[in-house]
Amino acid sequence: MNNSNSDIRKYLLRPLARRFHGNFNKKALINALNELEERALGEHLLGEVRSYFNANKKKGIQQWTDLEEAKKAVATAKVLYASRRISRQEYTFYALLPVETYHDEAIYHELAPINRKIDEIRKKHGLKEDEDWAIGQGPKDYIKLNKEWKKIYDLKFIERLRVFGLDDLADLKLADSDRFDQLRERGRRAVHHRNELGPAIRDIVIRYEDDARRAASVAAYSAAVTLLGAAIEGLLILRCLKSLTKANRIAGRLPKRIRPSTLNLKDPIAWHFETLIEVCYIAGWLPQFETDTIQFNSAGLAHLIRQLRNNVHPGRHLRERPWSEIEERDFKDAEAIYTILFNTLKKTLEKKIKKT
Repeated sequence: MNNSNSDIRKYLLRPLARRFHGNFNKKALINALNELEERALGEHLLGEVRSYFNANKKKGIQQWTDLEEAKKAVATAKVLYASRRISRQEYTFYALLPVETYHDEAIYHELAPINRKIDEIRKKHGLKEDEDWAIGQGPKDYIKLNKEWKKIYDLKFIERLRVFGLDDLADLKLADSDRFDQLRERGRRAVHHRNELGPAIRDIVIRYEDDARRAASVAAYSAAVTLLGAAIEGLLILRCLKSLTKANRIAGRLPKRIRPSTLNLKDPIAWHFETLIEVCYIAGWLPQFETDTIQFNSAGLAHLIRQLRNNVHPGRHLRERPWSEIEERDFKDAEAIYTILFNTLKKTLEKKIKKT
C-alpha cells in the first residue's frame, strides 16, 4: 500500500515542464563529445602556439607579407580559439590581421595598372599627392575606376580568406558584411581597448536590453527578466564609475553585510548588486519620484528587479516561488522598472555633466 501511495505521489508530482529530448539523444551526445574534443586538441597545441608567439612577437606585422608566416599567425589564432582562450570576436581580429597585411602588400602589385590610371586622372586635374576628391565625387572616369578598384580588392580578399582556410569568415563577409565588420571591430576593441570600462559597460547594457526583448518575444521570460536585472546592474556600475570617489567613500561606510571587501572597495565592477543599489541610493542617484497618485522609491524598485533576477538561482526560486513560473506579467513589471530606473539614472548623469 505504501509503495502504491509513493508511486502515485511520484506520478502526481512529476515535473510539469517538458524537457526537449533532442538535447540528450545519441546524436546530441556525439556532437557534445566532438565539441569537447576540439577544445582538448586546442589545449594540446597551445605549447606550440606559445613557442611561435614568443619567437615572433618582436618582429611585428611586417613578417606577414610572407605567405607562410601569415599562415602561421592565422593557425595560431585558430588554436587559441579552439582552446577557448579567446572569444570569437578576438579570433576574428587576430585571424584577419595577418591576412589583411598580406593582402594589402599583394594587392598593391595586382592593382598597379588601375592605380596608374587613377594617378593620371588626379594629375590631369591638378591634384597634389596628398589631395583627393571626397568619396563619390570627382570625374566620371575616376569614380568608375575607383568602383572597379574596390570590387577587385574585395573579391581578392575573399579569395585570400579561403587560401588561409578562413572559409567561415569568407562566408560571413559575403552573407553579412555588417556583421563581419562588427565582429572584427569588437575583436579590435577587446585587444586594444580593454580598459575603456565606461564605453564597454554601455555596450553590454544595450546588448542585455536587446537580448531581454528577444527572449520575451519567444516567451522565455525567466531569461528576459534575468537579463533586464543584469542590465540595471550594469547601469548602476556605470553611474558609480562616473563619480568614483563619492561611490567609494559611501561604499566604505555601508554596513558590513553589504560593504565591499577591502580588496574590492575601490572597484564598483566587483560590488554586489545590493551594494550598488545602496551606494546609488545614498548618493542621491536613485531619488524618489511621484505621479499624481503615488510616490515611488527608485531604490525599492531596483531591489524588486534584483529579487526577480535572483530567481535565476534554483535554491532561491525553490524557497520563494516553488512550482511557479516567471511569466509575462513579471517581465512587463521588470521592463517598466527598467524604463523608470534608466531615465532616473540618465537624469543624474546629465546633472553631473552640466555641473562639470
